[in-house]
Amino acid sequence: MKQFDHILIRGCPLCDIFLEPEKHIHTKLYHPSKDQIPFNDFIIIDCETCKIPMVVVRDHVMEISNELWGRILYRCRKLFGNNIRLRTTQRKIHDHIHFHVMIPKYD
Repeated sequence: MKQFDHILIRGCPLCDIFLEPEKHIHTKLYHPSKDQIPFNDFIIIDCETCKIPMVVVRDHVMEISNELWGRILYRCRKLFGNNIRLRTTQRKIHDHIHFHVMIPKYD
């Protein structure tokens, strides 16, 4: 089976996380551990701007497979509960897919 390189663009703040995690992760890392980042299709960290959990897909793309979408949703529900939703609107970085994890607050 042929192995393909990941699509990473130097200078993209989200790609740079995967290229040099020690240098570019400044917030809480939820998934995976730092030593496992090179082997994962996505990571979950706190967004530097809004401080809420954010899923960052490894590849510099705007579409992902249903299989990857399912694994992301599964991991987010395991970490943050079944009532979460993923905000898919790209606000600041428009060309690298990422999701903010919206966790309902109970008052």
